[in-house]
Amino acid sequence: MFDSSILEPNGLIQETNFRHTEDLRIYLWILTHSKKEAGYEGGSFLEKGQYIASLGNLRDYLWFYNGKKIDRYSVSRIHRSIKRLEKKGWIRGEKMPRGYVFTVLQ
Repeated sequence: MFDSSILEPNGLIQETNFRHTEDLRIYLWILTHSKKEAGYEGGSFLEKGQYIASLGNLRDYLWFYNGKKIDRYSVSRIHRSIKRLEKKGWIRGEKMPRGYVFTVLQ
């Protein structure tokens, strides 16, 4: 499922798929918070490598400092970023009633 060689200096950082910083931040967030083994979370059964979150929650998790103030990505920007990651084959997002189930593909 996950190839650790992409985290080496010539792997992930050199990847041209991450032209937008939010793409890399979202991918790393989902990668580090995905299930390590299958089980229940929040009333849903998740397989290994899956993570469940709403776009609003991702927006809150991925805050950053812009100058001296805390800023957040817009929900539409996060949605576009997820679509780019799906197109490149890094993740798969399935819309559910309470948010998205993300599956790490690489």
